[in-house]
Amino acid sequence: MGGRQRHGLDYTPLFKFLLSRVGDDWDAMHAEAIARLDGAEPIFWMVARSEAERKPFVGMGESAYYSGLFVDEANRLQRVDPHLSVVQMEPSCACCTHTFNGVPFTRKYRPPVD
Repeated sequence: MGGRQRHGLDYTPLFKFLLSRVGDDWDAMHAEAIARLDGAEPIFWMVARSEAERKPFVGMGESAYYSGLFVDEANRLQRVDPHLSVVQMEPSCACCTHTFNGVPFTRKYRPPVD
């Protein structure tokens, strides 16, 4: 009783917002995002806080992937790998619809070779 867990929150609009603001000033963009959220933590699921945390893509759930982001030395939001696209992504199973930045993967699942 009285647990603090919250279920069923969809952060897809936040992730799309962050992607749409690549190249923008971090402080202004961060303030705008925080004003609409219940907490700041979901922002940092995509935005690396340190160089060690930077990843070309991040997984959200079982089959949704988004570009990894970071704040550069000019205080601008940037993609960790600006050349990564959906055509390079490979699904990990045949049963799910995998997406990258909201776009379904174009490659089909290939089972591992034994």
